[in-house]
Amino acid sequence: MSAGIHTNHSSFGKISEQADTLVLELSPYGIGFCELNSDLNQPLYTTHAPIDNNSPLSVKEQVISAIKHFRFSQKTYRTVYINFFTELFTLCPAAFYDEESKRQILEFNAGPSGDAVILQDDITQEIKLIYAIDEHLKSALDLIFPNHHMKHSLSVLSQLMLHSEDLSRARMLVNVHDTYIELVIKQEGKLLLANQFGVRSPEDILYYILFALEQYQLEPSSAELTIIGNAEAQSDLVQTLKKYIKHVRLGIGNRAINWQGLEGMPQHFNYSLINRVFCES
Repeated sequence: MSAGIHTNHSSFGKISEQADTLVLELSPYGIGFCELNSDLNQPLYTTHAPIDNNSPLSVKEQVISAIKHFRFSQKTYRTVYINFFTELFTLCPAAFYDEESKRQILEFNAGPSGDAVILQDDITQEIKLIYAIDEHLKSALDLIFPNHHMKHSLSVLSQLMLHSEDLSRARMLVNVHDTYIELVIKQEGKLLLANQFGVRSPEDILYYILFALEQYQLEPSSAELTIIGNAEAQSDLVQTLKKYIKHVRLGIGNRAINWQGLEGMPQHFNYSLINRVFCES
């Protein structure tokens, strides 16, 4: 068994007064930030802060503390996007969706949601993603960033997978984190799978990818896998996947991105943070 999965949480670039857009990526395990100048399509600064599940502070309190620490709450942004990861989500065919019943739909498939706020994203005209967010966290984000645009992180990845030129040939997209992955599969422009899995090692990730290939009758010798997230190109994970899947590549992002502000950062790092702006209508 290999060692655990290690992702690089280094900061890149510098905080700048030229930033007019902020992207946050929230999960129970950490928070990522990216400041951009949207007029120039230029990311200027990326950084991460951990979430300590053993801390006496709640997730909401830790998120607020991180936002204040980096002074993002003191700046006025034209746009704020939030990629929100939660395990409490479900996909729903649009034909069966009912706004008044979205909590029941979510709980039927994913379990109790308590007092959480229930939201939904339109992934495509045919597919909706329903998810829950703690009401105290949602209220805090509404207060700090009143006009933010929130989507579940799988909604973001699915829309990028379906519409990004960089991912036009990819059959599978895996977004790597320290304790979980997000996996999206498409075929002939249609979404087949959007799901997340808890992982502890590169072998866990390989298992879920090979299992998905088998389930959807895709051949490891022909299906192209794109890896995003802060996994180093020479990491055990990437090398392990290349042993079993012929076409493995690292994401490079939208070709319109000006990378000068983040010199030294591989383009597959912070992919969903930086490319979020390209999955907005």
